[in-house]
Amino acid sequence: MTFTEFKQELFAKAKDKGFTDYEIYFAGNNSFSVRVFDQEISEYKSTVSQGVGFRGTFGGKMGYASSEKMDASIIEMMLENAAANAGIIEDEAVEKLYPGDESYPEVVTFNPALDDVTAEEKIKMAMEMETYAKSLDPRVKMADFCTIGSQESEVAIANSYGLDLNKKLNLASAVLIARVEEDGSNKSAMEIWTGRDFADFDYKAHAQKAVDKALSNLGAKPIPSGAYPIIFDNRTARDLFSVFSGIFMAENGQKGFSLLNKNRVGEVIAAPHITLRDDGVCDLSLGSFSFDAEGVATKQKAIIENGELKTLLYNLKSAEKDGVKSTGNAAKASIGGAITTSTTNYYLVPSETSFDELISGVENGVLITDMAGLHSGVNPVSGDFSVSADGFLIENGKKTKPVEQITIAGNFFDVLKNITAVGGDLKFHSTGHGGVGMPSIVVDGIRVSGL
Repeated sequence: MTFTEFKQELFAKAKDKGFTDYEIYFAGNNSFSVRVFDQEISEYKSTVSQGVGFRGTFGGKMGYASSEKMDASIIEMMLENAAANAGIIEDEAVEKLYPGDESYPEVVTFNPALDDVTAEEKIKMAMEMETYAKSLDPRVKMADFCTIGSQESEVAIANSYGLDLNKKLNLASAVLIARVEEDGSNKSAMEIWTGRDFADFDYKAHAQKAVDKALSNLGAKPIPSGAYPIIFDNRTARDLFSVFSGIFMAENGQKGFSLLNKNRVGEVIAAPHITLRDDGVCDLSLGSFSFDAEGVATKQKAIIENGELKTLLYNLKSAEKDGVKSTGNAAKASIGGAITTSTTNYYLVPSETSFDELISGVENGVLITDMAGLHSGVNPVSGDFSVSADGFLIENGKKTKPVEQITIAGNFFDVLKNITAVGGDLKFHSTGHGGVGMPSIVVDGIRVSGL
């Protein structure tokens, strides 16, 4: 049964059953990955999945249902489940379906050439990457994780108001964790590549980066406790901003799960040189898309501009509560999941300052290159965090000794105000449905617990 046939029958029966409006959400995914270990395939996955979600207004409330099948036999059950689900909703706020926008931004998210790379070629690529990594230095003992993958996905949304949208995207990836050993010290480092064309992937350069990172961490030691100027490199800055992205979701503020709400829009919450954006379409990210999970066109917008809070992120329901328009940030965790809010392409606007210039601008401090415990060591409401970290000491404006077994602690709202410099090395990590990109940043007064 085609999607169009299923949609037409589902909508006809939803109307007969008494739904006043209704929507179908389709998601399909085709993914491949191969992992090698010691020149043998240790994991091989090739999966195809699809599913449909339904939501509709029944008795004045929105009901949800979903199925991994898409044939006529499950339609009655889906509608019964959605009607029953609507009957137990206690939230007084009315969730509405969206008729669509006049226009949507154009974005290219699919490269047909990616399909031309065979499974055998991907396996060979993974094997060669592992072999090359282990050949680079006698201290390289193993490639703990060596994976090549690709995925293709499709999303379609249609509703009874005439909304009819679809998007198709694909993505390639490579992950390598190199493990090195010297004088009883063991260190590992991960390097991740994503793209839409394996022709852009250089497995030798990828392996070299992972090995160099791991080798540079050998001999790491703790440092004395104290308050230090901290440089978060673009990877750890990305991780920090990601884990606290929820503070900018309007629905969290409305529920008391964030200290930010509509009354704080216009308030200065960051240093004057800080601009934080969330753009549905961003040329630097592979995660651009033209519409959100409710069919609202994605937007180009500053969350923070020159230190001032300009907007929170909204879906239709949270926007109506605050009397504003949706910012195009609706999301669904699964085909049958309720509508929530998420970032699109979320990034800190970079400067023209190089990473080396950031380092030379810090007399004595710490460069953080890795953090652990970000999900257990943070309070997403207060902004407090305390996580273990590794990195390098900065002495007299130069990166010197590797550092390990330290804990850094602070508050994200304070971080926003205490960013003294922003680098020009913006780098995105994209999953295909959005991305997070950060340059390296310098933050004053982070507490470090070490010796």
